[in-house]
Amino acid sequence: MTKTGLKKRVIPIILIDNYQVVATRNFGDYRVFGNLEQTIEIFNRRNVDEIIILDISCSKNNSTLDNKILKMMSKNTLMPFSYGGGIKSLNDIENCLTNGCDKVVINNSIKKNNEFLSKATQEFGKQAITVSVDYFRDKKNYFVYDHSSSKKTNINLYDYLKIINKIGCGEVVISSIDNDGYLNGYDLGPLKKIRKIVDFPIITNGGCGNPKHMEKAFKIGSDACGAGSIFYYTKFSYKDIKNHLKKNKIKVR
Repeated sequence: MTKTGLKKRVIPIILIDNYQVVATRNFGDYRVFGNLEQTIEIFNRRNVDEIIILDISCSKNNSTLDNKILKMMSKNTLMPFSYGGGIKSLNDIENCLTNGCDKVVINNSIKKNNEFLSKATQEFGKQAITVSVDYFRDKKNYFVYDHSSSKKTNINLYDYLKIINKIGCGEVVISSIDNDGYLNGYDLGPLKKIRKIVDFPIITNGGCGNPKHMEKAFKIGSDACGAGSIFYYTKFSYKDIKNHLKKNKIKVR
Protein backbone atom coordinates (compact mmCIF):
# COMPACT_ATOMS: atom_id res chain seq x y z
CA MET A 1 0.00 0.00 0.00
CA THR A 2 1.17 3.54 -0.67
CA LYS A 3 1.77 6.20 1.93
CA THR A 4 -0.90 8.78 2.47
CA GLY A 5 -0.24 12.36 1.38
CA LEU A 6 -1.57 13.89 4.57
CA LYS A 7 0.62 15.92 6.92
CA LYS A 8 2.14 13.97 9.79
CA ARG A 9 0.53 14.20 13.21
CA VAL A 10 1.85 14.19 16.78
CA ILE A 11 -0.81 12.82 19.12
CA PRO A 12 -0.64 12.75 22.93
CA ILE A 13 -2.26 9.54 24.19
CA ILE A 14 -3.71 9.89 27.68
CA LEU A 15 -4.30 6.72 29.68
CA ILE A 16 -6.92 6.82 32.42
CA ASP A 17 -7.22 4.40 35.33
CA ASN A 18 -9.99 5.17 37.85
CA TYR A 19 -10.14 8.83 36.76
CA GLN A 20 -6.38 9.28 37.20
CA VAL A 21 -3.95 9.86 34.35
CA VAL A 22 -1.32 7.13 34.41
CA ALA A 23 1.85 6.15 32.61
CA THR A 24 2.68 2.47 32.15
CA ARG A 25 5.53 0.13 31.37
CA ASN A 26 4.79 -3.01 29.37
CA PHE A 27 1.09 -2.14 29.86
CA GLY A 28 1.53 -2.56 33.63
CA ASP A 29 3.48 -0.89 36.46
CA TYR A 30 0.93 1.93 36.64
CA ARG A 31 2.37 5.25 37.75
CA VAL A 32 -0.12 8.02 38.50
CA PHE A 33 0.71 11.24 36.74
CA GLY A 34 -2.19 13.42 37.76
CA ASN A 35 -5.81 14.44 37.49
CA LEU A 36 -7.56 14.10 34.14
CA GLU A 37 -9.12 17.58 34.09
CA GLN A 38 -5.81 19.22 35.00
CA THR A 39 -3.98 17.22 32.35
CA ILE A 40 -6.52 18.21 29.70
CA GLU A 41 -6.08 21.85 30.67
CA ILE A 42 -2.30 21.56 30.21
CA PHE A 43 -2.75 20.20 26.70
CA ASN A 44 -5.33 22.90 25.96
CA ARG A 45 -2.75 25.56 26.85
CA ARG A 46 -0.11 23.89 24.70
CA ASN A 47 -2.35 24.13 21.62
CA VAL A 48 -2.21 20.42 20.91
CA ASP A 49 -3.81 19.49 17.58
CA GLU A 50 -5.62 16.39 18.87
CA ILE A 51 -5.51 13.83 21.66
CA ILE A 52 -6.53 10.24 22.27
CA ILE A 53 -8.09 9.27 25.60
CA LEU A 54 -8.01 5.58 26.58
CA ASP A 55 -9.80 4.43 29.72
CA ILE A 56 -7.75 1.31 30.48
CA SER A 57 -9.72 0.57 33.67
CA CYS A 58 -12.69 -0.44 31.49
CA SER A 59 -10.66 -3.21 29.92
CA LYS A 60 -9.16 -4.41 33.19
CA ASN A 61 -12.52 -4.49 34.95
CA ASN A 62 -14.61 -5.47 31.92
CA SER A 63 -16.76 -2.45 32.71
CA THR A 64 -18.98 -0.38 30.46
CA LEU A 65 -18.48 3.00 28.87
CA ASP A 66 -18.05 5.78 31.44
CA ASN A 67 -20.42 8.64 30.59
CA LYS A 68 -18.95 10.83 33.32
CA ILE A 69 -15.61 10.95 31.53
CA LEU A 70 -17.26 11.60 28.17
CA LYS A 71 -19.21 14.56 29.52
CA MET A 72 -16.12 15.99 31.23
CA MET A 73 -14.12 15.66 28.02
CA SER A 74 -16.83 17.30 25.95
CA LYS A 75 -17.00 20.22 28.37
CA ASN A 76 -13.28 20.83 28.89
CA THR A 77 -11.43 19.72 25.77
CA LEU A 78 -10.72 22.43 23.21
CA MET A 79 -8.97 20.22 20.64
CA PRO A 80 -10.48 17.28 18.72
CA PHE A 81 -10.33 14.07 20.74
CA SER A 82 -10.77 10.35 20.26
CA TYR A 83 -11.98 8.08 23.02
CA GLY A 84 -11.60 4.40 23.75
CA GLY A 85 -12.60 2.21 26.68
CA GLY A 86 -15.61 0.00 27.26
CA ILE A 87 -16.87 0.27 23.68
CA LYS A 88 -19.02 -2.85 23.28
CA SER A 89 -21.98 -1.84 21.14
CA LEU A 90 -23.13 0.51 18.39
CA ASN A 91 -25.01 2.44 21.08
CA ASP A 92 -21.69 3.03 22.87
CA ILE A 93 -20.19 4.46 19.68
CA GLU A 94 -23.21 6.69 19.14
CA ASN A 95 -22.96 7.86 22.75
CA CYS A 96 -19.31 8.81 22.24
CA LEU A 97 -19.96 10.72 19.04
CA THR A 98 -23.00 12.46 20.54
CA ASN A 99 -20.85 13.59 23.48
CA GLY A 100 -18.27 15.31 21.31
CA CYS A 101 -15.81 12.60 20.30
CA ASP A 102 -14.41 13.03 16.82
CA LYS A 103 -13.42 9.36 16.64
CA VAL A 104 -14.01 6.24 18.68
CA VAL A 105 -11.15 3.85 19.45
CA ILE A 106 -12.01 0.15 19.54
CA ASN A 107 -9.74 -2.71 20.51
CA ASN A 108 -11.04 -5.69 22.48
CA SER A 109 -14.51 -5.86 20.93
CA ILE A 110 -12.97 -6.32 17.48
CA LYS A 111 -10.65 -9.10 18.63
CA LYS A 112 -13.66 -10.93 20.00
CA ASN A 113 -15.71 -10.39 16.86
CA ASN A 114 -14.33 -8.52 13.85
CA GLU A 115 -17.85 -8.27 12.44
CA PHE A 116 -18.33 -5.54 15.04
CA LEU A 117 -15.90 -3.38 13.08
CA SER A 118 -17.87 -3.97 9.89
CA LYS A 119 -21.13 -2.97 11.57
CA ALA A 120 -19.52 0.09 13.17
CA THR A 121 -18.09 1.44 9.93
CA GLN A 122 -21.32 0.82 8.05
CA GLU A 123 -23.31 2.67 10.69
CA PHE A 124 -21.01 5.61 11.42
CA GLY A 125 -18.52 5.70 8.54
CA LYS A 126 -14.93 4.51 8.46
CA GLN A 127 -13.61 7.95 9.35
CA ALA A 128 -15.22 7.75 12.80
CA ILE A 129 -13.63 4.45 13.80
CA THR A 130 -10.03 4.00 14.97
CA VAL A 131 -8.81 0.46 15.59
CA SER A 132 -6.27 -0.08 18.36
CA VAL A 133 -3.94 -3.07 18.06
CA ASP A 134 -1.46 -4.03 20.78
CA TYR A 135 1.35 -6.42 19.96
CA PHE A 136 4.45 -8.13 21.34
CA ARG A 137 7.62 -9.48 19.81
CA ASP A 138 8.54 -13.18 20.01
CA LYS A 139 11.98 -13.61 18.46
CA LYS A 140 11.39 -12.52 14.84
CA ASN A 141 7.61 -12.84 14.97
CA TYR A 142 4.93 -10.41 16.08
CA PHE A 143 1.68 -11.35 17.76
CA VAL A 144 -1.41 -9.55 19.04
CA TYR A 145 -1.48 -8.84 22.78
CA ASP A 146 -4.76 -8.95 24.71
CA HIS A 147 -4.56 -6.02 27.12
CA SER A 148 -7.94 -6.81 28.69
CA SER A 149 -6.67 -10.13 30.07
CA SER A 150 -2.99 -9.09 30.15
CA LYS A 151 -2.17 -12.19 28.10
CA LYS A 152 -0.24 -12.91 24.94
CA THR A 153 -2.14 -14.52 22.07
CA ASN A 154 -1.09 -16.67 19.14
CA ILE A 155 -2.76 -14.29 16.67
CA ASN A 156 -0.20 -13.19 14.10
CA LEU A 157 -0.04 -9.39 13.93
CA TYR A 158 0.17 -9.18 10.15
CA ASP A 159 -2.66 -11.65 9.59
CA TYR A 160 -4.85 -9.71 12.00
CA LEU A 161 -4.10 -6.41 10.24
CA LYS A 162 -5.00 -7.97 6.89
CA ILE A 163 -8.44 -8.73 8.32
CA ILE A 164 -8.77 -5.16 9.61
CA ASN A 165 -7.66 -3.77 6.25
CA LYS A 166 -10.20 -5.86 4.37
CA ILE A 167 -13.02 -4.50 6.51
CA GLY A 168 -11.60 -0.98 6.65
CA CYS A 169 -11.44 1.78 9.25
CA GLY A 170 -10.33 5.39 9.63
CA GLU A 171 -6.90 4.66 11.10
CA VAL A 172 -5.08 2.18 13.31
CA VAL A 173 -3.03 2.66 16.49
CA ILE A 174 -0.20 0.11 16.64
CA SER A 175 1.18 -0.16 20.19
CA SER A 176 4.24 -2.15 21.23
CA ILE A 177 3.96 -3.70 24.71
CA ASP A 178 7.71 -4.38 24.72
CA ASN A 179 8.68 -0.73 24.27
CA ASP A 180 5.82 0.82 26.23
CA GLY A 181 7.00 3.34 28.83
CA TYR A 182 10.77 2.97 28.45
CA LEU A 183 11.41 6.12 26.39
CA ASN A 184 13.99 4.25 24.27
CA GLY A 185 12.18 4.63 20.96
CA TYR A 186 9.45 2.95 18.97
CA ASP A 187 9.65 -0.64 17.81
CA LEU A 188 10.00 0.09 14.11
CA GLY A 189 10.70 -3.50 13.08
CA PRO A 190 7.22 -4.30 11.73
CA LEU A 191 6.37 -0.81 10.42
CA LYS A 192 7.53 -1.26 6.81
CA LYS A 193 5.53 -4.46 6.43
CA ILE A 194 2.47 -2.95 8.13
CA ARG A 195 2.71 -0.01 5.72
CA LYS A 196 2.41 -2.47 2.83
CA ILE A 197 -0.58 -4.24 4.40
CA VAL A 198 -2.89 -1.38 5.36
CA ASP A 199 -4.18 1.47 3.21
CA PHE A 200 -5.32 3.77 6.01
CA PRO A 201 -3.26 5.97 8.36
CA ILE A 202 -0.96 4.29 10.90
CA ILE A 203 -0.41 5.74 14.36
CA THR A 204 2.80 4.30 15.82
CA ASN A 205 2.79 4.12 19.62
CA GLY A 206 4.88 2.86 22.51
CA GLY A 207 8.35 3.96 23.64
CA CYS A 208 8.88 7.51 22.37
CA GLY A 209 11.42 9.41 24.46
CA ASN A 210 12.57 12.24 22.20
CA PRO A 211 11.66 13.92 18.89
CA LYS A 212 14.22 11.87 16.94
CA HIS A 213 12.19 8.75 17.66
CA MET A 214 9.20 10.30 15.91
CA GLU A 215 11.37 11.51 13.05
CA LYS A 216 12.54 7.92 12.40
CA ALA A 217 8.99 6.56 12.52
CA PHE A 218 7.73 9.17 10.07
CA LYS A 219 10.56 8.52 7.62
CA ILE A 220 9.81 4.79 7.63
CA GLY A 221 6.12 5.26 6.94
CA SER A 222 4.10 6.20 10.00
CA ASP A 223 1.35 8.76 9.42
CA ALA A 224 1.14 9.81 13.06
CA CYS A 225 3.05 9.20 16.26
CA GLY A 226 1.31 8.64 19.56
CA ALA A 227 3.09 9.26 22.85
CA GLY A 228 2.45 9.66 26.54
CA SER A 229 5.48 9.49 28.82
CA ILE A 230 7.53 11.95 26.75
CA PHE A 231 5.10 14.69 27.78
CA TYR A 232 5.28 13.76 31.47
CA TYR A 233 8.89 12.73 32.12
CA THR A 234 11.12 14.56 29.63
CA LYS A 235 12.08 18.13 28.82
CA PHE A 236 10.39 18.03 25.41
CA SER A 237 7.18 19.96 24.98
CA TYR A 238 4.66 19.53 22.18
CA LYS A 239 6.10 22.62 20.51
CA ASP A 240 9.68 21.32 20.84
CA ILE A 241 8.71 18.10 19.09
CA LYS A 242 7.00 19.80 16.18
CA ASN A 243 9.85 22.31 15.77
CA HIS A 244 12.36 19.46 15.57
CA LEU A 245 10.28 17.64 12.97
CA LYS A 246 9.88 20.76 10.84
CA LYS A 247 13.65 21.44 10.96
CA ASN A 248 14.19 17.91 9.68
CA LYS A 249 11.79 18.36 6.77
CA ILE A 250 8.91 16.37 8.22
CA LYS A 251 5.66 18.03 7.15
CA VAL A 252 3.59 18.12 10.33
CA ARG A 253 0.15 19.52 10.90
